Amino acid sequence: MNHKSIKTLALGILAAICLGTQCDKPDDNSKPTATNTFSALVNGEPFVRASGNLKYPRPTLTAHYNHETKRLHIQCLAAGDKFHSIDLIVYNPREGESNTLSLGYLMVETRSCWGFGCEDCGRIFIKRFDTINRIVSGTFEFSGRCAAHHIYRDTSGNLQYVGDSVVHVTQGRFDVRLTIID
Repeated sequence: MNHKSIKTLALGILAAICLGTQCDKPDDNSKPTATNTFSALVNGEPFVRASGNLKYPRPTLTAHYNHETKRLHIQCLAAGDKFHSIDLIVYNPREGESNTLSLGYLMVETRSCWGFGCEDCGRIFIKRFDTINRIVSGTFEFSGRCAAHHIYRDTSGNLQYVGDSVVHVTQGRFDVRLTIID
């Protein structure tokens, strides 16, 4: 090998080493991201998240946190005709703790019932509440009674229940991209 070939080979090796070390540098895309997953069992049957289609022109899984009211609202739209959505609301969410679920609501829209709701009736464990990287994840469960609708309240501000039917939402899990409202 002549001197020029050795010099070219050495420069090539040096360039490869320099480029290889660039891979170890963190970049702006290395931030943790949410997997946008949601699952639960409703009376032992899987609640299946809807995929985006014409019936659901909006996102099928959302999480909003309002800094002013300290309110976290997670909503997941369902696939199929059996269930329509699950809504979870918690005030003052605390990471790494079991929080009281301020409102748990399963929308079904049957003839006798708009949905199954409860207030201060379930638990939501916030595993991660990251307002910097905008991710919220955790687990939940609640039992709800047949209610007129989660927005219909009696004069005391409580949900209006319409019957004795009860539903149990268990083994709920979520990992969602968080939208911050100032």
